[in-house]
Amino acid sequence: MNTISNDGFQLHNRHFVLPRHRVVRTTFSMRCWIFCQRLIAMLALCILSPLIFVMWALVKGTSKGPFLFTQERPGIEGKTFKIFKVRTMQVGSEKATALGVQNNSPQVTSIGRILRTLKLDELPQLWNVACGDMALVGPRPIPSKLNEELCEKIPGFSRRYQIRPGLTSIGQICVNDNALDDKLVEDWKIRFEGELHYMRHRSVLYDFVMIAMTSLYVFKKFLEK
Repeated sequence: MNTISNDGFQLHNRHFVLPRHRVVRTTFSMRCWIFCQRLIAMLALCILSPLIFVMWALVKGTSKGPFLFTQERPGIEGKTFKIFKVRTMQVGSEKATALGVQNNSPQVTSIGRILRTLKLDELPQLWNVACGDMALVGPRPIPSKLNEELCEKIPGFSRRYQIRPGLTSIGQICVNDNALDDKLVEDWKIRFEGELHYMRHRSVLYDFVMIAMTSLYVFKKFLEK
């Protein structure tokens, strides 16, 4: 059954059908860059494998459950894909935190709190980039339940699915923690404004700036720890 969201996007079998005149244009240089990102992600996984092994040992040694957390999330054109993250919460916390979780939540493990602060729990998503489901920079992929609520309450929110979701975004480095309850929508309105700015002006240079800013953010958080 087809439905129409409040921003004019058609929802068909839980996938967004984006009107052609609204689709973000992808230049030749961006197409080449998207391909290069997949190679960069594979190389980064090899280089960072010792760090990932250390995280595996810490997670497995301090809490019960798998090392990786996987979840189906909407991606480009609303098509779902399986996202990979380092598990930072107690097993079984997913339903209770479907709309987001803050770092000081009791569901977050002690090691998970550190990994989330340093954004290291996102590293397995390099595999998503290598597979072509994600890009290095783009709107952050969010849980389906949160996506449904935000599409209802934020006009045009579905536009973020015109491009691949990203490993990092302006919201990832400018918003330190997730807002919940009555502040949830306002928090995401701010994030969405940043995503729209990126979508309008995205380029290879913009991506490099975002990657550099993310690296500086992680380094700063590491020094604070």
